[in-house]
Amino acid sequence: MHRGWKFSSTAYKVPRHMKVVIIGGSGHIGSYLTPRLVEAGHEVICVRRGNRAPYVEHASWEQVTMLRADREAEDAAGTFAPKIAALRPDAVIDLVCFTPESNRLLTTELAGVSNLKAFLHCGTIWIHGPSREVPTSEDAPRTP
Repeated sequence: MHRGWKFSSTAYKVPRHMKVVIIGGSGHIGSYLTPRLVEAGHEVICVRRGNRAPYVEHASWEQVTMLRADREAEDAAGTFAPKIAALRPDAVIDLVCFTPESNRLLTTELAGVSNLKAFLHCGTIWIHGPSREVPTSEDAPRTP
């Protein structure tokens, strides 16, 4: 067991229907995750930068609400985090947060969403390949 982690033998039950916002939902990870969430019965809102097609074609994409947002520009304007919070999500999965400040803005805003059950942040650590030093900083050499 990892030091500091607590594991329970009781399985966590995921509610049958959640409103899930995936920031970066049509990118590499999101292209596989989004259809699985739809198939599991969740309402999915995909926030993306452009109109690129997801990596994986799947009929469930027709059930996904697609929103466009330029996160960098909207973070600078102070509109991105409030826009996400206004969706009143039960869960937010952030796959494209690249700065601590952007993360702070979003988590601060989401703290006011009373029905939020989960916030998952997936960093960019996977682009670095095997870690030579832990924690791996964003400016470490990339050897995927």
